[in-house]
Amino acid sequence: MPIVLLSSALMLAATALPAADVVALDTAIAGVYRPYAKAVNETASWDYPIYSREAATLIAHWQRAALDDEPDALNDGDWLCMCQDFDAKAFRVIPRSHMPLGGDAAEVAIRIELGWNQFRDARMQFRREAGNWRLDDLYGADFPRGLKQKLRETIAEDEAR
Repeated sequence: MPIVLLSSALMLAATALPAADVVALDTAIAGVYRPYAKAVNETASWDYPIYSREAATLIAHWQRAALDDEPDALNDGDWLCMCQDFDAKAFRVIPRSHMPLGGDAAEVAIRIELGWNQFRDARMQFRREAGNWRLDDLYGADFPRGLKQKLRETIAEDEAR
């Protein structure tokens, strides 16, 4: 029995992210949500320079496909807080767990505190590109199959109009 416990502990240790990556991911998350310290964000969350190449390519495609001045499934709310309103003084994001996804990818479970006793739980997937962790996908109540999948679906809907 002790051998099984020891091998399980070694397997868990082998799948943990290095401490430097945990710190780097937490720093990346802090950067993603830094604009929420202001009551009004003048830049849309899809315009932030935080996304992986694949996500940025999908966002650019969606922006070309979107009809001017018409809301679609993605442009009527804030992607990153999955909200329309938040209290800048109370807003914070708490990383809860970090998990390697293999290669240069990792996932961080987060809790978003919007203020007014409102919360959002989400999972952020990051990809290391050119030495930096870039947001590759986002999962939460607004994106149960991921932001990238929602982008693909919305692009198809917008192009069909």
